[in-house]
Amino acid sequence: MVIFLKKTKKLEMKLKYLFYMILPVVLVSCDSSLDVEAEPEFTVNTDKNTYKVGEEIAFNFTGNPGILTFYSGLPGNDYNFKEGRVVTLNDLKLSFTSSVNFGTQPNQLSVLVSTNFSGQYNIDAIKAASWTDITDRFTLATSGTYLSSGIADITDLRVSGKPLYFVLKYVFTPGAGAGRTWAIRGFNLQSNTSNGLETLADQTNANFGLYYFGPKETSGRSSITSTTITLRANASSNTDLTEDWCISKAIDVSDRDLGPDRPEKIKGYSEPRPTSFNFSYPTPGTYDVYFTGINATKKETRTLVKSIKLTIEP
Repeated sequence: MVIFLKKTKKLEMKLKYLFYMILPVVLVSCDSSLDVEAEPEFTVNTDKNTYKVGEEIAFNFTGNPGILTFYSGLPGNDYNFKEGRVVTLNDLKLSFTSSVNFGTQPNQLSVLVSTNFSGQYNIDAIKAASWTDITDRFTLATSGTYLSSGIADITDLRVSGKPLYFVLKYVFTPGAGAGRTWAIRGFNLQSNTSNGLETLADQTNANFGLYYFGPKETSGRSSITSTTITLRANASSNTDLTEDWCISKAIDVSDRDLGPDRPEKIKGYSEPRPTSFNFSYPTPGTYDVYFTGINATKKETRTLVKSIKLTIEP
């Protein structure tokens, strides 16, 4: 038994030796097969450099890269943002229209903003938050004719990493005169961003909801429809102090990381070489168009980039 074990161990050592001697040769052979055989070669051209909106543009190709992709220069498909795109909000602009009817009680409507509301939609949580009164930044109606509030800059209210909550607050104070009926339409929060003018919230998607403090009557009183927020006092027989808090959802006002822009694939390895590719632009402007030709394996990638500057007229 002892002799047999010694021979077995010697045999195992020889096999291990042979394995480690042969392995590098195998690996070198495999690595060599993963090398890219050639640089991608192709050309691309158009018949002209100026086109109209909606006009079909033919990009003509020669060469045969393994993969061919296209960047139009439009948002989401722009070569200059292939490493990532962050949309910066440069400002915050709020506007709406209002009308007022009936009654005599003054100062019933106010516009409030909070950055520390807990998001718990009940009257106690709403009143516990800190609210900034920005009513004096707007022009409010004085009659039943809808009046534009003007566009108020509220950029100073933004707090990094926190959303904004908006409230249209209506207060009925007993003994201060008959309650009035206020109506608000066209709530609109916009920003001039690095990606152009964007609407961050409007009357529909701000998702306003009504919450009451005091013995508020709900039937036939304050209400919300898809177009109008209506704020009314209680019936004349109810003489208690009441408050209507019409509050929005959380509105994100932070810069947004959209991730990298992605190219459109024109050709893959298993697909035949195209002779042309057609595209049209929906908006006027000057566009830097990029095509990338790629030859790649698991080990190596070689890329050739071609660009064309196009002017798109209205």
